[in-house]
Order: sequence, then structure tokens, then C-alpha cells
Amino acid sequence: MNEHYIYGFLSAVHIMAGLHGVFLAAILFFKKSLASKSNRFLAMALLAASIIVCYDFFYYSYEEEQLPLLVQYAPIYIRTAIPIGLYFFVRFLIDPLGHLKKWERLWFIPIVLELVTELAYIPVNLFLSDAFIIYAEYLLLIIEESIGLIAGIIFPCFAIHKINLYQKFLLDNYSSISGKSLRWLRNLIAIVLVIMIIWLFSHIQFILGYESEGTYTFVSLGLILFLFWMGYFVILQYPLFRVVPYQKTKEVLGPSKKLSPKTDEYHQSLLKLMEEESLYTDTELTLSGLAEKLTISPGYLSQIINDKENKNFFEFVNQYRIDAVKRKLMDSDYNQYSIMGIALESGFNSKSTFNSLFKKYTGQTPSSFKKSFQTSI
Repeated sequence: MNEHYIYGFLSAVHIMAGLHGVFLAAILFFKKSLASKSNRFLAMALLAASIIVCYDFFYYSYEEEQLPLLVQYAPIYIRTAIPIGLYFFVRFLIDPLGHLKKWERLWFIPIVLELVTELAYIPVNLFLSDAFIIYAEYLLLIIEESIGLIAGIIFPCFAIHKINLYQKFLLDNYSSISGKSLRWLRNLIAIVLVIMIIWLFSHIQFILGYESEGTYTFVSLGLILFLFWMGYFVILQYPLFRVVPYQKTKEVLGPSKKLSPKTDEYHQSLLKLMEEESLYTDTELTLSGLAEKLTISPGYLSQIINDKENKNFFEFVNQYRIDAVKRKLMDSDYNQYSIMGIALESGFNSKSTFNSLFKKYTGQTPSSFKKSFQTSI
């Protein structure tokens, strides 16, 4: 295919994605119903990615040299704002009532360094001779891109670590995590991390003098994917941004207690309560709610489940739900029920969670399990 048409297509995609990202950032910044600390940082990341994509539009449309010097050297091409914005988006999404700690302000140093490097282009072009401008700009490009890529790899890793801690918190405290899980966000940030790694490879190629344009095209397309994907979540799936406040709930739980001589007694009471009262059928059953029924602390109950059952709270409750579903699938009195109807009656509130857990615990899909039982009669 003619290179002119390829570049024409790329430039069109870039300008659409860039304007799309700017629009999303404006919504998050100015729409009152979306006003939150986390959304402001997400808007920062989106705006930074949009500016980069818009600059790439001018490159692919062969209009880069036509840009006014004021635009070319404006200090707005800040790579570090993407990963740092995403990190603080995660930080305040999980802990919406939290405040920026003094030491956390150090995380903005890469942005300041990159901004200073961007500003350095202006005196370079004003005061250096033509013989030195090319070398100085090359050196500044190496410095600012290195700062951006180091931050681009470190901060997504920090964000993924925070999400993993949050996911563990959910499994330790909730029997149903549908609508609370941040797995979708972890996957998105993992994609951003891959983009940054590819960008690092392109950067190394550039430093070593190899052709890096082809590699960087994947980076640019990755940023476009990021902008459109975030548009999907912001516009169509905004409830996914309303998560259980991690810090607030964790503080309510209080400190864990050491296992006492009455541990076995509490453990038996727990099993009896689950079996006789079928508490697992409550789709919103939580660790704190169950602990209240046993008149012990949530931390102590968590220790009992971990030590005696070798499971977290989510696994403990959902094992009962799976066992209940299995019994009902084998009971002729439930033949008129659909499989999902049985799952809902047993405490599940998500089809995808039910199917994945059923296969995990039985090695079969629910329909296969039902068929295999019926054929064995």
C-alpha cells in the first residue's frame, strides 16, 4: 500500500483520538457529577496522552514543520503525566477520602524535571549557534524521554501493586465482588505498561542510531487504544469507577486478635451458622456482618477462616454456594429451575463469577455437570 495513504490513515486516526481524549479530560475536569480527586488525575493522564497523540498527528500528516515555534516548544508534551496521573487515579479511586501525603509530593518530581527539560528548548534555540542547536536538542530529547520512560515503567507497577492489595482486601472481606473488582483497571494499566516498554525499546533504538519509527508507531497506536478504551469506561461504564473505599473499610475492621483457646469453639459455631441458617444465600454477606453474628471481631474471624479452612472469606462462602448448586442440580425437585435460577437462589449475583467458580471447584461447566449426573442415573 502507498506510504502516503498509510500516513493519511494514521493522521486521521490520531486527530480523532487526540480530540476524543481532550473531550474526555474536559468532562472529568468540569462535570460536577464526576468531580473527584481520582477523576482529576485520570483527566491529567488522558490530557497528556491526547497531546502526545495530537503531536503525532502533525508528524503523520507531514505538517510538523508548519507548527509555530511557540507550539513546537510549548512545555506541554509531558510523558510522565500519563503514568503518574494513572497512579494517583488508582490511589484516590481506592481511597477517595484520603489526602495527598507530604512524601507523595515527591512523585511529581519527574513531571517537574521533564517540564524543566521542555523549557530548556527555548534558550537553546534563542542563544546557541546553529552548529550546537542540533546536538543540544538531541541531548535534551534523550534526557526528557528517559525521565518519561523510567516513570512510565515504575508508576504503572506501583499502581498494579495497589490494585492487587485492593483485590486481596475484597476477597478477604466480601463474598461477592461483582461490581467492586478493579481487574479491568489492572488490565488497562498492564497495557499502558506494555506500551511504555515498547516505547523504551524504541528509545534505545534511537540512542543506538537504529531506525525506531516503526517501533514507535506501535506506541502511538497503543496510546490511541488507551484513549478510546477509557472513553468506553467513562461514558458507558462509569459505575465501574465507584468502588468500595479500601482505607475506610480497613480502619473499621480494627486490629486482628491472636487465636485463643476458644478458636475451635468459634470455628464450629461458624460452620453451624453457615449450614443451619444458609447465610451464604445472602449475596451481600460480608466478613464484618458474619463476625457480628458470631460476636467476634472481623479480624479474628478472618484468622479463623484462614487457619482452619485455609481459605479467604470469598472462597469460604462461595464453596458453600457451589455445594448448594451441586445439590440442587442433582435434585429432581429443581428440574424446572434454570441453572442460573439455582445459582441466584444459592447466593450468586453474577453469571460470570458463578460459571468461573463452578468450573474452578468442579472442573466442569454447570451444564456439563448436570448432564453427566443425569446420564449416570
